[in-house]
Amino acid sequence: MVYVLAQLKVEDYATWKTFFAERSATRKESGSKEAHLFRNSDDQHEVMILFIWDNKENAREYMESDNLRKYLKNAGAEIVNITYLDEQ
Repeated sequence: MVYVLAQLKVEDYATWKTFFAERSATRKESGSKEAHLFRNSDDQHEVMILFIWDNKENAREYMESDNLRKYLKNAGAEIVNITYLDEQ
């Protein structure tokens, strides 16, 4: 298992969240086990997602794909940062 912390900027949270929900099955097929959403209480356009993924290779393949970036652009969002974390 690997944890992935993704920081995004979204134009409109409600619109982005609909797109995020639509991708649930795709994420699961790619190895995602869980996703926990957080919003910055001081900046409503900043979203953090803590994913649990089956392995780092699958997480990287999904998170760094051009397909995901295009999908996010259509949702009015962009990835600011991705951090891969190992549990200690």
